Amino acid sequence: MLKGVNRKVVEIHNPESLYFEKAVFYLKPNLTQVPMALLTAEARHCLHPAASPGAHRSPARRAVLWLLLLAGAGAAGFLLRGLF
Repeated sequence: MLKGVNRKVVEIHNPESLYFEKAVFYLKPNLTQVPMALLTAEARHCLHPAASPGAHRSPARRAVLWLLLLAGAGAAGFLLRGLF
């Protein structure tokens, strides 16, 4: 048995992409009076982190990784100095 469904959607077309033609967002049923410009802006905001693979990494995470790398290099240098 097939039921009819009436859902509102926002489609974002991206002709510059090599891989994707469009993204489809389904609106929540309780939203009735939201301007289309606001919906489009929110949809683009949701897509922005997906556009660049490294954009979601925080500067704090990068700083911690550098600190661990430098600590490891310092420990290796200390051990090598003790051997010779």
